[in-house]
Amino acid sequence: MEHMTPDITEEQAPFSTVTEWSGRTSFVTANGEVELVNAPRLGAVLNQVVDERPDVLVLDITAVTFLSSAGLAVLVRAHRNSSAVGALFRVVANNPATLRPIQLMGLDQEFEVFADGEGALVGAAGL
Repeated sequence: MEHMTPDITEEQAPFSTVTEWSGRTSFVTANGEVELVNAPRLGAVLNQVVDERPDVLVLDITAVTFLSSAGLAVLVRAHRNSSAVGALFRVVANNPATLRPIQLMGLDQEFEVFADGEGALVGAAGL
């Protein structure tokens, strides 16, 4: 008799991204939880955008409900990678789940953080 075991997979928290372009400005919106499992997914999306060499990369995390240290590390890498290709990196964060960890780690001193998408686009190249 053959014994079958079910596939055991790590449960993923809800997460999605949407990437939009306006000229040479990329606007990435993340939704859900950015934690150990989903942080690499966000990192991959941001890396893909950076590979296209935008003038400005805006990451909107206002709909993110949890931002772990793994998620913060993704933001730092995205900032460094953007800078390496000459792109401005801006983050939109206005809720305690996202803004507080950024402030506690002093990352708001590393890259620009805005309360809304319009503010993040002010002064951006071509806008």
